[in-house]
Amino acid sequence: MSSSDVERYMAPALAARGFRLDGIDAELVYGERPAWAVFYRGQDCKLQICWSEREGGADFMLAQLDAPNEFGLGNPSKTWKFMLALSDAPDSLGPPPLGKGDGELWAWRNQLFAIHFEPARTALLSRDRPR
Repeated sequence: MSSSDVERYMAPALAARGFRLDGIDAELVYGERPAWAVFYRGQDCKLQICWSEREGGADFMLAQLDAPNEFGLGNPSKTWKFMLALSDAPDSLGPPPLGKGDGELWAWRNQLFAIHFEPARTALLSRDRPR
């Protein structure tokens, strides 16, 4: 899995939601192991898709537009939030299809994103909105 896979497999779904590529950090180190992050900017929030060999998988993270493009698993600014932690949407996807091809795994991630993005985005924006 590489940072270029994000664009290859997720670009149409992200573009349909108004996201544009904002940066790629393809050679990170997290927990003394390889990692990467791909950053997107939308109209009202930022999206990061990141991966670390240490954690063993890819994560979707959301942040306000003023958040720095920093690796979300390290998150020194404390501005990046896990999409799945923000979302209250139920899903019946089950675990990712391990041992399958990249296309099937990214199709599963696309479904995960489609289900959880809007509820997570709503929670992020309402949580940080002044009252």
